[in-house]
Amino acid sequence: MGTTSNSSSSGFKVVVDEDGNLTVPAGELARHGVRPGARLWIIPEQRGGERRSMLGALKDAVSPEAVEDLLRGLDAAKADRIAYYTEQS
Repeated sequence: MGTTSNSSSSGFKVVVDEDGNLTVPAGELARHGVRPGARLWIIPEQRGGERRSMLGALKDAVSPEAVEDLLRGLDAAKADRIAYYTEQS
């Protein structure tokens, strides 16, 4: 017993036989302008994962000390840039 895909106007009607062979009727290929020798790829339907809020997702990923070190470093770099461009003018 075979299985057919959805019969939408943009898709192909195909049959997967019990032995796993895939059969696409020539009329279906011609309807989409597919010529003999063309290569086709079958891509399984992918269902989107459940979307969740990212709020708090990284809460424990970085220690508070590392955040403070980063902020101090950014402040120091900003001060250096201000001092450099103040001296240039």
